[in-house]
Amino acid sequence: MFKFEENKIYRMPPFFRGNKWWGAQEFNVDQEARINDVITLSFTQTTNGDRLADYLPEGFELLAPVMIIGYCQLRDVEAMAGRSYNLAQITVPARFNGKRDRLEGTFPLVIWENNTEMIIGGREESGQPKIYADVEDLHRQDQSYFANASLYGNTFLRLEMEGARPVEGQQLEQARAGALSYNVFGYRVIPKVGAPGVELSQPILYPQGFRLNAAWEGSGKVQWIKQSSEQNPRYWEIIEALADLPVKAMAPVSMTKGAIFQKPFAGRVLQ
Repeated sequence: MFKFEENKIYRMPPFFRGNKWWGAQEFNVDQEARINDVITLSFTQTTNGDRLADYLPEGFELLAPVMIIGYCQLRDVEAMAGRSYNLAQITVPARFNGKRDRLEGTFPLVIWENNTEMIIGGREESGQPKIYADVEDLHRQDQSYFANASLYGNTFLRLEMEGARPVEGQQLEQARAGALSYNVFGYRVIPKVGAPGVELSQPILYPQGFRLNAAWEGSGKVQWIKQSSEQNPRYWEIIEALADLPVKAMAPVSMTKGAIFQKPFAGRVLQ
């Protein structure tokens, strides 16, 4: 008969204990999940702070009326035996004000990914708001870059960067220093079975770091394409809510190349 053991990390389904990466795994707080080849695009928009703050759960405070639309092309993912996936995410700068913990970091409102395995792990273990979408590879034409996200053949987000210029000197060194270690928040929610409400509701800290190798700046554009409930049955309201936020200003678009270092077992429930 299967029994749970102490000092083991379990993933669903947990019953196959012989597999290192599925089922039981020895706990090691310092274990890193490395992604060795990462390209990111970041579109930083100033918007209505009151409306944006409405999407933060209790305990979190919006630090600035800013929404960051991010794209990541992730290659050589060690947890996937060197495979790859892509994501598009919406994050905001936030502070957690708890009884014990008071931390500043990045709060993701939604993350679209094109790999189900990574979605399940991030949601269950780290409270990351991951859902599925077809997120394209990054395309390039001369000094212009673009990528789309879609579901069931319906594009709902298009990101474009033009006139990419290298970031060099002191500006690059400052960006490198700021990326070495940072706080990513999460919020793990488990709904009740056969009843309204939630069984589990936890704010999460998910430490990460980024080794920045190169960076570029340019101009860009974010295009939201609203969906009907027929086109996107479960998540059309998320797209509509984000599309309806006013854009008061947009900073230069940044593109980076480097590597991500995640420490999922160093994460913890915030209090």
